[in-house]
Amino acid sequence: MAATEQPVTELTVYTDPALVAGKAVLLHDKTTGDAIRFDAEKLVAVAKDLSMFTVDGTSLILRETANCYVVRTPGVYKFPVVYGNGIKRGVANDAAYTRQGTTYTADFVNHLGNVITSPYIEKNANCQPASAGLLWQTGTSIITSVSLVEGGDCKYIQFTVGRVPATNGNAVLFVKDSGGNIMWSWHIWLTSDSLGPEIFENNTGVKYPLMSENLGAMWNEARTRSFNPHYQWGRKDPMAPPASYSSSSQMTLYDINNNVYTGFGVLGADSDELATKTVDNAIKNPNLFFTRYDQTSHNWNNLTWFNNFWNAAETASSSLADNQESAVKTIYDPCPVGFMLPSGRAFTGFTTTGGNTSDSTQFNVVGSWINGWNFKKTSADEAGNMFPASGYRDGGSGALTSVSGNGRYWSFAPNSQTSARNLSFGSGNVNPLTNGYRSYGFSVRPCREY
Repeated sequence: MAATEQPVTELTVYTDPALVAGKAVLLHDKTTGDAIRFDAEKLVAVAKDLSMFTVDGTSLILRETANCYVVRTPGVYKFPVVYGNGIKRGVANDAAYTRQGTTYTADFVNHLGNVITSPYIEKNANCQPASAGLLWQTGTSIITSVSLVEGGDCKYIQFTVGRVPATNGNAVLFVKDSGGNIMWSWHIWLTSDSLGPEIFENNTGVKYPLMSENLGAMWNEARTRSFNPHYQWGRKDPMAPPASYSSSSQMTLYDINNNVYTGFGVLGADSDELATKTVDNAIKNPNLFFTRYDQTSHNWNNLTWFNNFWNAAETASSSLADNQESAVKTIYDPCPVGFMLPSGRAFTGFTTTGGNTSDSTQFNVVGSWINGWNFKKTSADEAGNMFPASGYRDGGSGALTSVSGNGRYWSFAPNSQTSARNLSFGSGNVNPLTNGYRSYGFSVRPCREY
């Protein structure tokens, strides 16, 4: 096939790998004017658009965006400046940011507190991205550069990955407005792991295709134990992970220049800082854990109800249904492309009765406690899948708690005005049907989006 002349040098003008698939492309060097030939594979590798690939690296037919992107190898990557999963199958995914119901739900807003009207950040009123950067990363020289670049349809964040740690890594990138405010942020999960999904059955036989490890999972050097960031219910932002699978100290984080990042912190305690505990301020401060608004609501924000933040189809005051297929992933969902939070009954297969128990004969597990449980995927499963006891962040103090001793896993299902459904377990109990205050930071085990 004859080469196609392109009198440009910026690889980022190609917003879609499909546009160059099967073509040879000539790029002209700005300084010398020499023509440099790239075939399509090399061109995509130089500026791989992550919104065109699934978590296993398989290319998508149509674009899909998310708040988390998986990177498996060093290279140069990009993704469009879009609110979460605001683009699905190549078009605007209005359902992800459109409020249904009026009583138990809340609007999906941006960093200005305004209702989102377009998935493209720059197409919302007074939302012009001015710069991009790295907030924090879990090691040095992982992400080495970040920039805001122009694309054919919108602005893009482009970044360079220098290495993918053998034990995995996490990072947070952001885009800012001209006033220096963070407009949105994205989680980059660096892993070569096979992420599944694996099919789990709950106690009524409903199948849940769950990711094979926790969102943002990192490992010890021997790769025998894992741990992960934590998430507040309804927020998209990963909180800084523990230092190890058995430590309740926070991991040392780094900035783009390999200096220790000291910006992660806790906003207020109990009634302090009430006026700042809003959804828009949480968007502008992905580096802060928002403690409970007060001791009555136990929410991280000042809203009365926001039951729809992790399932846009949720309009009730409480839910505990096997409704994974009808759930709608939202722009606040922290999961990568193709995955979302699981429903409230996803974990009921982890006990033989489907209910909470401290009777070890009713634990549906393989083997003994090893800083977590190998829960059976079905009653006949002889291998199991490890759910680590990654602890949690306390909703009142923000402190890492019970790391290696307790596991707490969110679902998208609300329980009340102040709490949501979750899985909880320790060495002496398995509680697949418990509730937790929304200000707490728990682990997330993503489920395949239907």
